[in-house]
Amino acid sequence: MNNDEFLSKYVFKELTENVLAECEHFSCGVGDLDEYFQKDVIAYSKRWVSRSYVFCPKANPRQIACAFSVSYDSLRITDLSNRKQEEFREQNDLSEKRLKRYPGILIGRLAVNKEMSHQGIGTALMNFIKMWLGHGGKAGCRFLIVDARNSKDTLSYYEKNGFVYLFPSEEMESMRTRKDNAVVPQTTRLMYFDLKDTSE
Repeated sequence: MNNDEFLSKYVFKELTENVLAECEHFSCGVGDLDEYFQKDVIAYSKRWVSRSYVFCPKANPRQIACAFSVSYDSLRITDLSNRKQEEFREQNDLSEKRLKRYPGILIGRLAVNKEMSHQGIGTALMNFIKMWLGHGGKAGCRFLIVDARNSKDTLSYYEKNGFVYLFPSEEMESMRTRKDNAVVPQTTRLMYFDLKDTSE
């Protein structure tokens, strides 16, 4: 489903108290995501921690097809080895801008209605997010960032949508981000997408 087709079939809305009250119960089938979009989303918004948005079918405006939340963040590369920091800068044409952090936007939550899965909505949503956030911003924002749930389906989704891992392996991510340098299974994997790609 391309962006024009997606936008012709679905209405984009900020997820406010009124919208949440007017819409049918939303479930993606993942407990903590469902709880966030049903119980926590308004509190996060009121405290300016994140903003959440939904797409509803024009044919049924009370149904939420998909939802996501975003907040400002930065991609910190100081947890990488010196060599990996240099590789990161070279790969992203940032060698002249030797920062410890690069500006970005965090996709805190993203979910598709379980009744509407496998219809291309997830990919269409991600394409929309990239274009929406990658064009016309009033502040510098280079990367989309996600702490993706460490599951095969979730990681595959982000990989297919052009996200790459900041750390080359789960083991390396564990060692470089824990104070005790221990290798333990990760519940999430840090991934990013270069928004500069949307303008080329």
